[in-house]
Amino acid sequence: MAKIVVYSMAYRGDVFPYVPIASALARSGHEVTYVVPREFHPLFAGEPFRCVHSGTDFGPALLDQHSDFVARWGTRFGGGMLMRLYFGELTVPYLDELYAALAAEVADADLLVSHPAAAVVGSMAAEVHDVPMVVGDLFPMLLLTEFAAMAGMPYMGRWVNRQLIKAGRSGLGDRVMYATGFRRFREGLGLSNEGWNALDARLSPLSNLCLVPSAYVERQPDWPENYRSVGFTPWAGPDGGALDADVIEFLDSGEPPVVVTLGTSGASARPELFDAALEALDFHGVRGVFLASNRELEFRISSRAGDQHLVRSFLPLAGVLERAQAVVHSGAHGTNSLALLAGLPSVVSPCLFDQIAHARRQEELGTGEWARRPRHLRAAIGKILSADGGHAVRARDFAAEIAKEDGTAAVVREVDALLARS
Repeated sequence: MAKIVVYSMAYRGDVFPYVPIASALARSGHEVTYVVPREFHPLFAGEPFRCVHSGTDFGPALLDQHSDFVARWGTRFGGGMLMRLYFGELTVPYLDELYAALAAEVADADLLVSHPAAAVVGSMAAEVHDVPMVVGDLFPMLLLTEFAAMAGMPYMGRWVNRQLIKAGRSGLGDRVMYATGFRRFREGLGLSNEGWNALDARLSPLSNLCLVPSAYVERQPDWPENYRSVGFTPWAGPDGGALDADVIEFLDSGEPPVVVTLGTSGASARPELFDAALEALDFHGVRGVFLASNRELEFRISSRAGDQHLVRSFLPLAGVLERAQAVVHSGAHGTNSLALLAGLPSVVSPCLFDQIAHARRQEELGTGEWARRPRHLRAAIGKILSADGGHAVRARDFAAEIAKEDGTAAVVREVDALLARS
């Protein structure tokens, strides 16, 4: 038995994909601790791992307070301005607390499994205590490459991408990524900064597992050799995704609904999308399930929605999708993966730069429509609900293809192999 630490924070979509990994490792006999903001701890009470607070409350409730900033900069300039919030305001000023909480668990651990952005802090604890680190990557669109579009941007050719990569690793990139604060902290820990930069710190020198199916993301020629796709790692939700009786009654009382869920980021940053989706569903005469993410927005939508719609702040999504016919979402990793695995067509309206890549990919696959503005939702929903568009058939076929890749099992095999070698 090994002691394994799992590390993540921020939005639900940043945290939930590691729950199946942590649970599977615990059930296979390892001692597993998930270092994660305490806001998530009650949700994971039924899981077989231990939760420890990450040192700060960098989670959905705190991010809701910055919704105006996210709404303004979420999809602009490749998301670069968001680093001011994520790193400049919520990470660098709290490196003492973040590092202390993680290092206390990593000090006697055998392995660290980290979210890629959290790995900027996680790698410090791993280096100091000589603990191997595996990164479970949710964002292949952020991996530097000359051969494909980078997150939130169109592809403008290898030369342009080469210059963007060069700039990202330069002093300009350092300023955008608040690298000076990280470097100073590393120096205080006695760690070398030679060759270090914040862009590449999201990767592990040992093993990087992309938690996305190989059929969904195309491997680029200049990606690291130790980077490979293993498949989605979906979490069913608390209590195995069980739904309350009144929710099941609604879902089974009529035609399958369209689920409207924008994740933590979209719910607070672009609540107008819910209004546009409600108007669109009423126009098409279909039922809806609206997952508002927070109580305030749940009340607002409920006051406008008729009895043909169900509104909740949170429900285990996998169970709802089993009884749905389509999904309207922001393209967040967690929701996007569950929609694809469920074989449901999607309308994707991105709120953050990485979500643009999922919107583009859904259109390429023919499994969804990219709604670039709220006013486009009505037409996009009409397209995915139309049999003539073929979205539902393609979504079912693609679900069967990606179901062949069990990301959770693949991560467990990789971890066990690494532990055996070490």
